[in-house]
Amino acid sequence: MMPSSYRRLVLLAAMVAFVAVARGEEQKREDGFRNEVWAKVGAMSCLTCHKLGGDAEDSKVVLLDPSRSQGAAQDDAMRHNRDLFLRVARIQEKDHQSRMLLKVTGGLDHGGKDVLKRDSAGYRILAEFVRRANESKGPSPSLTTEEDKNAPPIFDGVVMLDNRRLLRRATLSLAGRLPNEGELAAIGREGLKALPSILDGVMKDDAFYERLREGFNDIFLTLGIDGNADATVLAYEHFENTRLWYQKYDLSHIADKQERQRTEWKIAGQYRDALLGEPMKLIEYIVRDDRPFTEIVTADYIMVTPYSARGYGVFDELKDQFKDPDDPLEYVPVKLKSLVGGNKSENQDSETGFYPHAGLLSTFQYLTRYPTTETNRNRLRARMY
Repeated sequence: MMPSSYRRLVLLAAMVAFVAVARGEEQKREDGFRNEVWAKVGAMSCLTCHKLGGDAEDSKVVLLDPSRSQGAAQDDAMRHNRDLFLRVARIQEKDHQSRMLLKVTGGLDHGGKDVLKRDSAGYRILAEFVRRANESKGPSPSLTTEEDKNAPPIFDGVVMLDNRRLLRRATLSLAGRLPNEGELAAIGREGLKALPSILDGVMKDDAFYERLREGFNDIFLTLGIDGNADATVLAYEHFENTRLWYQKYDLSHIADKQERQRTEWKIAGQYRDALLGEPMKLIEYIVRDDRPFTEIVTADYIMVTPYSARGYGVFDELKDQFKDPDDPLEYVPVKLKSLVGGNKSENQDSETGFYPHAGLLSTFQYLTRYPTTETNRNRLRARMY
């Protein structure tokens, strides 16, 4: 069974893509506030008074002018304004009318009188913002360091998932499936106490490891290498004689010429898929074998298949380690020898005689995906270090 801390780490890694989606939704909301509410209402109608030095500087709503700053400071100012707008939008008077909408139309002793008419475009934008703010029911940032007496408790309206729905969400997130009958029975019988052992079982599913690779690729993007992997990942100067091995592969047993050509294309495609899959298979191997997670940056080996091993020129020494030497996607670890080029100047200096592996960071796929460029020269320095 995985240690609990390790299980949490793996669980978080598998959730990466879902976090990215949530961040994307949050970015949409921020952009909507910036481009609609702030640009068309806040900056034009509210900022004049509700700022330091303005007529309403003594109120609880003191806005910042994002146009007076740049970069992160500008984003912070916009976020501050959005939080204030959200907080006011969620306050309702006794008759369930929005305090924000009453204020801008001159109600509740608003010093600015009626800054927006009810039939104006600005009022409609603000009304839609108020509606969305109250639908989300999220915690509202305070207007000041002192909690507004009329504000509801921060977790008001939050309802915890029941155990069955929590299990359903976990299995869908981790393995892309619904809970099975045994898992549902265990959670019904033991409650949350059953969840750790259930998750241990889920994280032995092949589907979990597929999800794990997907999540980490969302971060490292090593599957997104341009061009054919055999030509871009394996350098010509070091793998000239081996990287295009499939072009010389013996297919003489296939009599039909067209069928032979299709078979060669299929082998080439599987070979390229095997090469691209190596970095994420390294992460899978570390997790599946319960190895120290630090090996993603310290491992002194890479993962190869019977096909990619041929590209590296190490198949003959590894073929006995494969369960099926003809399986293009069976991965095993291997420690590469130092690189040898067509001339001595291309030979790699190595005191140990081996390639200086540094986990995923020194894989040819990672270095191909993130090369040193005119604007990022530190990539090569990091690899050499």
